[in-house]
Amino acid sequence: SNGEVLAILSGLRGENLVSTDLDRWRRRLMTSPWVSDAALRRSLPSTIDVAIRERQPIGVGRIAGETYLVDERGVIIDQYGPQYADLDLPIIDGLGSAPHDTPTLTDEARADLAARVIAAVKSNPKLASRLSQLDVSDLHNASVILTGDPTIIQLGEDQFAQRLQGYLDVAPVLHQRVADIDYVDLRFGDRIYVRPTKPQKKGR
Repeated sequence: SNGEVLAILSGLRGENLVSTDLDRWRRRLMTSPWVSDAALRRSLPSTIDVAIRERQPIGVGRIAGETYLVDERGVIIDQYGPQYADLDLPIIDGLGSAPHDTPTLTDEARADLAARVIAAVKSNPKLASRLSQLDVSDLHNASVILTGDPTIIQLGEDQFAQRLQGYLDVAPVLHQRVADIDYVDLRFGDRIYVRPTKPQKKGR
């Protein structure tokens, strides 16, 4: 918000317009996780124009047992909480980097895969409205879960929207033939591989 920006720049008002170090104030703005880029420009006689490019959250990343708003590069914007409940964003699993790294560090390649899936699905509003969960643990096989359907849908690493739409086209028939589906694999052209949920053994 404007108030948050002004709070970060508190102290700038009243400084000499010509001599104040705008790079220092820009660095202050860049400490905000919501700020992707910022520019400050002198506008004589007494104004400094501030332009900001905000990070846009694409999902709610589940990382090390916590949930965070993340952007298309996997940058953590903020911890997810009730204040963001009105955001309609999918949950993203598998973003975490190697276990020995910082617990909240994300893997850039996995974040890129998640961003490509979400961007592709957004081209179809009906698909986008049903995207509930996304898992990018496997860099070569993104998998999703749709609202109202517990089936894990494996999409591979391209043609995400087409494959997802293909699943929806045949889903009623698949669920008629297989009562409990664990996952479907859509990576093999026109072939759809279906794995039923294994029945639990008695006594367990």
